[in-house]
Amino acid sequence: MNSHKDNGLFDLIPSKNRIIFFQEITKNDIEIAKEYQCNYIGNNSNVGILHAFVELVKKCDTEYFIFCENDWNLIECKKTTELILLDCIEIFKNDKADIVRLRHRKTPGVPLYSRPINVEEWIAQDVSRFPYKLESLSWLSFPEKIYKNLLHEYEVNYKWYTTNLEHQQWSNNIFIGSTEYLRNNILPLINFLKNEDTDKHLDLENILINYNLHIGKNEELDNAIFNYKKIRISGGEGLFTHKDKV
Repeated sequence: MNSHKDNGLFDLIPSKNRIIFFQEITKNDIEIAKEYQCNYIGNNSNVGILHAFVELVKKCDTEYFIFCENDWNLIECKKTTELILLDCIEIFKNDKADIVRLRHRKTPGVPLYSRPINVEEWIAQDVSRFPYKLESLSWLSFPEKIYKNLLHEYEVNYKWYTTNLEHQQWSNNIFIGSTEYLRNNILPLINFLKNEDTDKHLDLENILINYNLHIGKNEELDNAIFNYKKIRISGGEGLFTHKDKV
């Protein structure tokens, strides 16, 4: 959280709107929340990222929701951060995307599993079915030339690229979305799927990538899947780097 505070994100998000979910909460965790002036939700056991995500969305009472795990560092200054977040709001208000990913394009951090070993060799193949097109913004200077009409460009202060789930699978990478959209389209699907497959109940990314395994089981689930499949995901310059080591 030091990077969020030092680079101005906490100046843009009031303390009443900052919420931390603590797994296996301790007294030290509560002191951390107080130190950074954040609200908190705690669980005595490790209930996993899926449960944490659901509880945070339920608790959120702002129009927009930024989801960030504790291994993401903000690496842009306050001015750039504000401009990019304003871009995101503009994207939502003009109905250009439903989710905007905030992983930094030039400095994405590690690991970046989808990156090919030899980019030039990879480009020479048919990449139209590659399911991680927004992640390739980190290694393609002009993705619109590679993907042709599969990425839709939108420019505000920065350039953004939007596609759908066919071309960009769900990722736990840091993102911003409309709280109402998440509640109406993501949480219903999660509620169905975590009951269908308890082995994946801790894993947000896995359960939202494998949604199609459950098509045809019942009408309510199919409706939830139908709404989820319409999701449009956008990516661009980004703000945060992943700090894990390989």
